[in-house]
Amino acid sequence: MFLSHNKLTLSVASICIASTLNLAGCGGGGSSVNTDDGNSPGETVKDTTPNTFSFTAQTNVTLNSQIESDTITISGIDAPTNVTITGGEYSINNGNYTNAAGQIENGQTIKIRIQSAADFVTQSSATISIGGVSKTFVVTTLVEPIVDDGVVQVDVNLNTKHVIDGMDTLDRQKYINIHAYNLENGWGQNDVHSLNAPNELGDNLMLDFMQGYDVYFGRDTGSIGWNLRNVSQDAARPGFVDESTASQRAGDVKWIYDNNTSVKYENARKVEDRMQDMIVGGQQHPYWPEGTLINPVNGDPAWAFSQSDTAAEPFGTATGHYMSQYLSKFFAQNDSDMGQQKPVYFEVMNEPLYDLTTDREGDADYVEPLKVFEFHNTVAAEIRKDPKNDDIMIGGYTVAFPDFDKDNFKRWEERDKLFIDTAGENMDFISIHLYDFPTFQNSERYRRGSNLEATLDMLEHYTYLKFGQVKPILISEVGSSVHARLNEDWTPQRDAEKVLSITTMNTQFLERPNNILKVIPFIPVKAEWGRRTVNGKSIAYSSRLMVQKKERDGSDDDTWVYSDHVKFYQLWSDVNGTRVDSYSNEVDVLTDSYVEGNKAYIVLTNLEFEDVEIKLNTLGVEGNTLNAISYKELSYSDAFETQLIENTLTEIPEKMTLPAEATTIVTLEYADNIDIAESNTEKRYYATTYHQAINANQAINFEFKDVTVNDHGEAVLRLGVGRDHGKSLTPVVTVNGTSVSVPTDVKGYDQKQGKTQTGRPNFFGVIEIPVSYDLLQANNTVSVEFSDAGGYVSSAVMQVFTTSVELNRN
Repeated sequence: MFLSHNKLTLSVASICIASTLNLAGCGGGGSSVNTDDGNSPGETVKDTTPNTFSFTAQTNVTLNSQIESDTITISGIDAPTNVTITGGEYSINNGNYTNAAGQIENGQTIKIRIQSAADFVTQSSATISIGGVSKTFVVTTLVEPIVDDGVVQVDVNLNTKHVIDGMDTLDRQKYINIHAYNLENGWGQNDVHSLNAPNELGDNLMLDFMQGYDVYFGRDTGSIGWNLRNVSQDAARPGFVDESTASQRAGDVKWIYDNNTSVKYENARKVEDRMQDMIVGGQQHPYWPEGTLINPVNGDPAWAFSQSDTAAEPFGTATGHYMSQYLSKFFAQNDSDMGQQKPVYFEVMNEPLYDLTTDREGDADYVEPLKVFEFHNTVAAEIRKDPKNDDIMIGGYTVAFPDFDKDNFKRWEERDKLFIDTAGENMDFISIHLYDFPTFQNSERYRRGSNLEATLDMLEHYTYLKFGQVKPILISEVGSSVHARLNEDWTPQRDAEKVLSITTMNTQFLERPNNILKVIPFIPVKAEWGRRTVNGKSIAYSSRLMVQKKERDGSDDDTWVYSDHVKFYQLWSDVNGTRVDSYSNEVDVLTDSYVEGNKAYIVLTNLEFEDVEIKLNTLGVEGNTLNAISYKELSYSDAFETQLIENTLTEIPEKMTLPAEATTIVTLEYADNIDIAESNTEKRYYATTYHQAINANQAINFEFKDVTVNDHGEAVLRLGVGRDHGKSLTPVVTVNGTSVSVPTDVKGYDQKQGKTQTGRPNFFGVIEIPVSYDLLQANNTVSVEFSDAGGYVSSAVMQVFTTSVELNRN
């Protein structure tokens, strides 16, 4: 072999002179010289032996996965040289992998790929020969995880603050509220809104509930309509409200609010502190301008909003004009003004496409979604014409069913993305409703779990790409629709489905305090406005905070008492404080924790349809005596009803059972205040592309830029995936060239099969993939490759946790 540096170039003649004692007849007598290297006599000898190289061995790799080596660059040759491999494949210059013999040139790159073993702590290797130099790439699979008889390990670092985009406390008014406001008629008793029946708690119902369980008000979509009936049409501008009568009515409303001495108003003023971020909005009728009549209470002729659609008066101008009048005149505009506190959020219209588009498919009055979205722009522009409304956040389109993946994401393209592209610039937030469907057309279509994660991730990801930041999300209804019990009298089983759906999804929402403005459990007070007559029978509304006692026990007692919906608020009544680090090693067990003074609140939610065993590990409180332990557990009873169990313990048990679909909140009380000295700062990074079609054996590359990485931390790659059942959900994933393990489980059920019936029509959920923090760089490339075609990777988010110290994980 020639020297690799300062090589000598020798002619055949000079070799012969130097070797006369050993060789005879070199170059003499005109005879030919045969050479093995293909060089003719007198030519420069070609060097096909590369400089030394090696491949870094890898340990702790995933089982039965394709593992790539590091990439090396070939140097030290001046002619193509042969490449062969045994035990694996190689790729030159990032080309296709092959195990066939080939050639490589100076300056080209090469890497190896092998299949890791199917057993733990087992080596696999491939040996490559380049120009006669052989090197081996070795990988060793990971150590078998320690499984404690299936017990889920939950670690809570009570001394470590968990900060999400600067937010580190539980905002109860964001999460613990009711779909009502302080003047809601349902709080009263012995009137038409209460079927002329009393409340068990009398006139103190609202105070007992709001203050006793530390609840906040959420949403009002009725008052705007009632006040519309109390203003006149503008005689000079048909189809518009008269501004002078709007001003007069608004003045009366505000004066009455401040001065009325009835119990209703006295109580309303006592809970004004729970009205600080109200949502107000309109329904489709009469605000959608298609001739729906408004019947004034003063006996004036009925009228309808103007349907004009011109450059001077775009469609919806009259609606927006009234809404602007309502927001700027009917509420207190400052601390010294009379009237009810002004709302913070305004939804243009409640679930518009459900009525105007979906239900009218094929009918003459069908409304194109684009027209609805342009209507949003017009209304928003009218509201903002009045500078008094500069403090109002406007949003929409308040979608009833955000099924982005429907018809292979056509629903996303034709509705949700279209709304963002059309009106998103003029919206301060995106408003959606999220419901479980435990029984729907012989299926169980749960939103909770991975589907909810994929829905929110896709919405966040696209708005980030569109606007350079995530557009805030307002979830103005969340709950459960139990189709199997439609048109039935009240049942505790139906309440159970609703309450547990709300509770479970609320735990998921807690993970996004930075992007979610508010979450409203769809729990009205008495909802007599929703009572219907079905086949001659009066049927009460299905979701209610209050029911009559006779509905529960079959008696004649018509007194209003709490329904089982109250148990959601009873469960959460005490939780408050600073969010601290908590971690579960099982994706189906959600955990969130808070510290307030000497108390810690640990929230545990089970997404499984069966019980799980949990080992609770409390860390970071060494030397602080644990004085008291208690817990509240919200779950299904044996009769499939909602049960709330409260208990005290003398010590944290070695194992605790978390029932199927249950949420348990454990309260720990220590002798001294808990010292929160460390930090865990979470940030989500969105890839530069989203919504990528899946093709078989074709890599989809996602770039994550400007990622901040420090000394300690953790990371999770979140891939939103929508595809038919039966398609692979375990792609080959590499992060900056290194393969990572893809779990086979997702949050909640697999969406194919529910408890007793089939699941959703297809899978749409997030795959959460742990990523070693050491793999992250400022700029990162993630490669995702599926073995089969179909569907989309809807979103790609890197969830990065940067910690002040290395955290303990069991």
